[in-house]
Amino acid sequence: MRQIALITLLALAGMSCLNPFSPASISPSDIKPIVKQTSPDSVLHNFKYAYEHNDVDVYENCLDPNFIFRYTDQNLAGEIEMVEIPRDGPSGDVTRTRLLFTFFDEIKLETWVPFFDRYEKVGSETWQVYKAYFQLSVRDIDNDFGGQSLEAVGIAEFKFRKSTKDSLWRIVYWDDKSAM
Repeated sequence: MRQIALITLLALAGMSCLNPFSPASISPSDIKPIVKQTSPDSVLHNFKYAYEHNDVDVYENCLDPNFIFRYTDQNLAGEIEMVEIPRDGPSGDVTRTRLLFTFFDEIKLETWVPFFDRYEKVGSETWQVYKAYFQLSVRDIDNDFGGQSLEAVGIAEFKFRKSTKDSLWRIVYWDDKSAM
């Protein structure tokens, strides 16, 4: 009986040291927890983390308040057009990403190769432009969305600027170049 009480006491003591908001190991990937966004590289690290851990709060913090997601699509008339999705609003990028994270249980950016491309002068600011080769796969494991699995492969271009408010870097534009 003493052994059971001792084991229970040790287990409770060990559990009291755990911080559920800072897990020791992270699933499903081995990517490090979020980092301070002191460069575009650290923003892209957090971006990957957010996708693979369905963390819309981390994702949202990667985006500049004036963020725009752009991609090329075919409209109802069959014409190719550039579509721009703003950051916020009922059909904005954050809302769409929240739905993506809700429907799909497993999201992987297995191929994720970001690299610096160039500097871009915009008004008095100097933005950094990165491109990333990616392979994105999403799976609905618990069948909430019909058990779907989808993949996308391509190139994304990200434009970053440093905030004057908190000195952190964020994505201003995300251009999906894979359909071009």
